[in-house]
Amino acid sequence: MKKLMRILRRVRVKIVRSSRRTKMAVVCMVALSMAALLALNLTINAFRAQTEAARKEAAQKEYENSQLEDKIEDLGSEGSIEDIAKDELGMVPTDAIVIQPGQQ
Repeated sequence: MKKLMRILRRVRVKIVRSSRRTKMAVVCMVALSMAALLALNLTINAFRAQTEAARKEAAQKEYENSQLEDKIEDLGSEGSIEDIAKDELGMVPTDAIVIQPGQQ
């Protein structure tokens, strides 16, 4: 503590009033710094929004992929092939009798 006191006695600080130019320069620098911080904050928020949108899209694609994988697994079964033939292609078994409404 004594050593610090001796050093402080030797150091002489002279307070000088700053010029108007210096004050204006400091004010301008502070204003520009604040504007830069605001711009950075807006950019960060935009990136966060993009990231969240990408995460949601990735989750949706993951769900769709799982649905498609389930469908692929089902395609090999005989019942699945029969369902596709009936529902999507309008086919009927050879031993079936087809009655269409409106025809006599």
